[in-house]
Amino acid sequence: MNALAQLMTWKTAVAKIPYGGAKGGIGCDTSKLSVTELERLTRVFTHKIHDLIGIHTDVPAPDMGTGPQTMAWILDEYSKFHGYSPAVVTGKPIDLGGSLGRDAVTGRGVMFGTEALLNEHGKSISGQRFVIQGFGNVGSWAAKLISEQGGKIVAVSDITGAIKNKDGIDIESVLNYTKEHRGVKGFHGAHPVDANSILVEDCDTLIPAR
Repeated sequence: MNALAQLMTWKTAVAKIPYGGAKGGIGCDTSKLSVTELERLTRVFTHKIHDLIGIHTDVPAPDMGTGPQTMAWILDEYSKFHGYSPAVVTGKPIDLGGSLGRDAVTGRGVMFGTEALLNEHGKSISGQRFVIQGFGNVGSWAAKLISEQGGKIVAVSDITGAIKNKDGIDIESVLNYTKEHRGVKGFHGAHPVDANSILVEDCDTLIPAR
């Protein structure tokens, strides 16, 4: 968490956003919690930190194990103490003032960054072979957008495991599978492999998106 907080400091500095940069979270396996348990946990967490966050202080955003609904709970709990403040979180649902395309924005940035790097070397995404470490919100969107540009995703991994297919993985099928099974483990359109092995898998570009 400390390392992620330091990284946010550099990110905000580079982007010239007037925040110091911070990270916060809860150490738990969200896949083992019910929706009710997640809500209670989020609300208690917000109750503990509501004086540390704020529009001009620290704006929470979704990351691993969280999403728009989590942000909605934080907003609701925070508002009990400080009045209705929709700007206190980003990544919230559209009907609460969220931004269209917010869920894809980081993965889209990865795709654009990859495209720019390849262009510098006289190449394009189309026809290139990619390995993506991490298949959460960022990695899955990057995989989807890269595959739409003609890139071939040959291996991906997430917290449940890793899969590979030298002929290319059907990303839409994996996305549908992970929505139901909460991970890539068990996907039948590719071979299961050790998560660390994909770091040395034959490819043109390795994208760390954990």
